[in-house]
Amino acid sequence: MSVKYSVRFEESDTYIPVGDLEGFFVGRYSDDDFGALLDEETARVDFRLVRPILDGPIETLRGDIEVLVLDTEGRPMGRYGLWAAKVLAGDTPEDLVVTARTGVAPHAEARRLWDRFRVSEPRLGEWRTLQVGAREAWLEVAVLRHSESALKWESSTPSREIFMEGDDIKDVASFFCAIGEAFRGPGGYIGCSFSDLDECLVDYLKGAPVRLTWRNISVARSSLSAVLDFADGPISKFDLILDILSQNNVEVISDGA
Repeated sequence: MSVKYSVRFEESDTYIPVGDLEGFFVGRYSDDDFGALLDEETARVDFRLVRPILDGPIETLRGDIEVLVLDTEGRPMGRYGLWAAKVLAGDTPEDLVVTARTGVAPHAEARRLWDRFRVSEPRLGEWRTLQVGAREAWLEVAVLRHSESALKWESSTPSREIFMEGDDIKDVASFFCAIGEAFRGPGGYIGCSFSDLDECLVDYLKGAPVRLTWRNISVARSSLSAVLDFADGPISKFDLILDILSQNNVEVISDGA
């Protein structure tokens, strides 16, 4: 049987390999939602484990869990953390139902991306094939893949000359897809929020100077013109990005402005 996922129950360190998940990837959100979502109730997710491999009674399976996304060799590509999980018998002997809490439900488009990356690594510019409004799924997968292979990234050396294609930076998520690819290659990750971008640059560059040639920068200047209010005063998303880059010793060269 093909196993795509494994559910780990942290308290007992029990793993349940499963052939598939149904109803897990259901989230629909945008980067602009994150501030509002932080103040809301946590999301409840009810999903089915299809063809689970069980070694014991389901009554003991509860608490905090990790849903591991596996590659074709059974190795984790990424993992989702959930809590307050309970397991119930499904409608057939071949499935179980899990109800759990999470901060933000896994993005509906992420499932297709995980299936795609089981086959081969991300391709240069592949994130552009996703429509605006679905690119948050690319970031979701990118950050989880990055976290799973953190040791590899810690040993990598940043280039001093970076080039970023800007003609498809039409929203905040697009920017983070583009800059992650520019710094770390196809499928790369270097932040999915403004504060995260700052932290990632600090950790990755460690103050070393970098020259970033930003091609067609005018696209982002227009699409990221919305103004945010901070204690220090209002600032557009575009100017905030430039400030974060500058503070981390990244010199931005406008190409095709």
